[in-house]
Amino acid sequence: MSSVEIELKLSVKPDAIPAVRQQLLQFPHDYTSPQHLTNIYFETPDNQLRRWDMGLRIRGFDGHYEMTIKTAGKVIGGLHQRPEFNIPLHQPKLDLTLFPATIWPEKTDLAYLQTQLTELFSTDFNREKWLVTYRESEIEVVLDQGAIFSGNKDSGDQTSPICEFELELKNGNIIDILSLANRLASQNGLRLANQSKAARGYALVQGLSHNTSPKLPKELEWRQSLSVLLPEILAQWQEQEEQWLAGLPEGKTGLAQVLQWMIKLIERQTECLPVLDLLLELTAALSMNNAEAETLCYSASWLQCKLALMQWLLAQSR
Repeated sequence: MSSVEIELKLSVKPDAIPAVRQQLLQFPHDYTSPQHLTNIYFETPDNQLRRWDMGLRIRGFDGHYEMTIKTAGKVIGGLHQRPEFNIPLHQPKLDLTLFPATIWPEKTDLAYLQTQLTELFSTDFNREKWLVTYRESEIEVVLDQGAIFSGNKDSGDQTSPICEFELELKNGNIIDILSLANRLASQNGLRLANQSKAARGYALVQGLSHNTSPKLPKELEWRQSLSVLLPEILAQWQEQEEQWLAGLPEGKTGLAQVLQWMIKLIERQTECLPVLDLLLELTAALSMNNAEAETLCYSASWLQCKLALMQWLLAQSR
């Protein structure tokens, strides 16, 4: 079965989870109690799948198994759009021939590729689920709590915690995901997350950390269209935010520059956007000497500002 997965990832602080749960209960919904999920991710020694921007896993749940591959897509802020293909399995054993042949690059030797695949990392978490009817859409909201393990989870290798909400559009309008997220963002403790569990797993295995902050361009090419500039600034915002949260002061400096770019971009528009006032407030808060990444980046106003900008971007693309 194939589909284009459209989802929004929200990292959440544990103490904010009860309030989000209560908000979800306000909408018509079907609830699924927590389910234990295990996932094993596969890769070749030379990271061939990663270089193709693919992610391959086998998921286990309640004695059932499913093989999934996600192919190249795009991420705007925390909004992920990626084609994915899901194949039910009788046992947790890879069989690449079950996927459509069209997903592979031309002249791929599947038999050889499969011999090269080994277990790279795994995830182990509990998933709580709400299928919410919101406006004109059905949106699946899941809460995942657990960990990512490099190698085997029992081997004592490095781990990274999982504590996140994911909002996935099952039927309806993509704008409704952002609107629902905005409703959930009425309290502190949530922020947009742009890295999938697979991306975090690769970073864990490879020992990657934000030990160097990527350099921002000195200036943007302002002659580019709004549909190019806005995603570029949002991507820089997300990257610099991750750096600041990782403890790098360069991230805070980069964020100050990014917010100034966003303000400039909005001021160049003919329409008046209410989000400008919020941007100015966040810029002032960021400039304070005692500004803390965990406080500001997980604040309701920070998330609501980014969601409003993403809604603006979607409106421009219509």
